[in-house]
Amino acid sequence: MNDSILRLRVGPFAALAVAAIALAACNQQQAAAPPAGAPGQQAGAAAPKGDGPTEKAGGHPLSTNPAEDEFGEFLAHADELVNVPTNEIAQSIRLNAQATVLGRNVYDKNCASCHGADMKGSKEAHAPDLTDDDWRFSGDDLASGGNTKLPSDVEWTVRYGVRSGNPYARGVEADMLAFDPQYRNEHDLGDYGKIKTVDEADIDALAEYVLELSGQQHDAAKAAKGKDLFLDNAKGNCFDCHTEEATGNPALGSTNLTRKETFLYGSDKASIIESITKGRRGTMPEFGKMLKPEELKAVSVYVFSQAAKTPPVAGK
Repeated sequence: MNDSILRLRVGPFAALAVAAIALAACNQQQAAAPPAGAPGQQAGAAAPKGDGPTEKAGGHPLSTNPAEDEFGEFLAHADELVNVPTNEIAQSIRLNAQATVLGRNVYDKNCASCHGADMKGSKEAHAPDLTDDDWRFSGDDLASGGNTKLPSDVEWTVRYGVRSGNPYARGVEADMLAFDPQYRNEHDLGDYGKIKTVDEADIDALAEYVLELSGQQHDAAKAAKGKDLFLDNAKGNCFDCHTEEATGNPALGSTNLTRKETFLYGSDKASIIESITKGRRGTMPEFGKMLKPEELKAVSVYVFSQAAKTPPVAGK
């Protein structure tokens, strides 16, 4: 979903946010131990329970486990998310606080089974790491041509899925073609028929080149042949989807072949050969009909917030 996404500017609102949170913390401390005989205070009443501040008055953006009726000045009610654009939710202290709490719960119930409780992805489910900086599909930001990713881009993926059957789903236009025609799906047979452009030796060479691209041990001679095939539009033609630099094309959802950690089906030679030979057509279900509107927006904001902002430093 790395399919496998966020560079929001806080600017002058940062100081306001800190001040608001500090004020809330101060008010919570006062509310936690009201003076005896204060209005509405029952004698012998027990302190509220919960993981973090859970006072009802005003809510609190730092509360990790607020009660359902805890909302107010600093914590929005879940219903308030419904009519606010997803990208605006991420920029609001109180709306983002609610989205984080609700989104985490929605993720645990609906997403963790594939992407993992730690959001690091799953080799078995071929699900991407959601905490890295790799965005498999293009965004919708006009100014950057889709390069700048926003919470609404996550929402689109969650709402419509990946090759889910919904016409708005991600990845509908392309998949990893099976170079052996016997393994092609109906979609690819319709586009390419049963034409065969490479043999087993060619596929082996292509695999060696992918190993080289991803910084792994490889046969240099075979990799050189594989590179020629990779760039040959009559043979491998791999660059057509993965680009000449092999860094992937977000418009198609093709993998960045220079980063083995983003390979959803394995980065060892045997797995690479299988991917080339049999093709890949990963899917993700659409959740637009399964989640409530506020849940859909909340989990999108939450997932977006967990993604890395910059690529990892080489060698670390």
